[in-house]
Amino acid sequence: MSPSETVRAWNVIEPLEREPGSWQMALDEALLEDACARPDFVPTLRLYVFTPGCLSLGRTQSYESVNATAAKEQGLDVVRRVTGGSGVLHHGELTYSFVARVGDPFTDSIEQNYTLLSEAIAAGLASHFGVRADLEPSRPERNPATGACFLTPALKELKVHGRKLVGSAQRRQRGAFMQHGALPLVTDYALHGRLFHLEPDRLRTAMMDLEEAAGREVSHEEVAEALKQGFTESLGARWTSVSIAPHVRARAEALVTERYGREEWTRDAL
Repeated sequence: MSPSETVRAWNVIEPLEREPGSWQMALDEALLEDACARPDFVPTLRLYVFTPGCLSLGRTQSYESVNATAAKEQGLDVVRRVTGGSGVLHHGELTYSFVARVGDPFTDSIEQNYTLLSEAIAAGLASHFGVRADLEPSRPERNPATGACFLTPALKELKVHGRKLVGSAQRRQRGAFMQHGALPLVTDYALHGRLFHLEPDRLRTAMMDLEEAAGREVSHEEVAEALKQGFTESLGARWTSVSIAPHVRARAEALVTERYGREEWTRDAL
């Protein structure tokens, strides 16, 4: 039986959540911890918007590799992710987060899970927007001199006409994994350039946003529905709409206090 013919009862947290970066990152980690602790954890998709906009740093990324001062001057938050990778400007974009335990169809292979989730996202973009996104087949060398995630597509990330469309990162622990990623809807290249110490045209040739790829305006809600549809087409997801469980919410609130809301956590690479 192919993945699209397999029906999988999975959860989606709704409605679309618009919250600050410290909360969004804390909730992603709280969901991962819940998946690690519960053998009966149901694979869960979350779609959200950083409000206000936010600059997120990878777990081991140097704080000095980005212009955090300029970000704050623009009214943006600055946070550090629990996942690796380089900096992402969450501004005019939709973020997805998917948490699951290792088990059919997922394995303990980062590459395999990346592939399945990227194919699901690509299916939704193709069906809903007519956008044909390809998976990066190789593992490109990253340039340590820049802190911009969207400058280089990583293995199995999505690109359109050679330009990166979706930036993702994954964390595995104790039989579970969490992958989250950013899908730019519309891009302020001048702001990107300022925050990542790059010429805007260099980023413009390296990345693409969905409005350019689709040739029209798109909304967060429309893109969220497209991604859910892609998971259904590619992985057979049958969605049950759920809210955040009280114990997960409580843990996320604690993580905001302990980590994500603290300047020390943001500044210090782990």
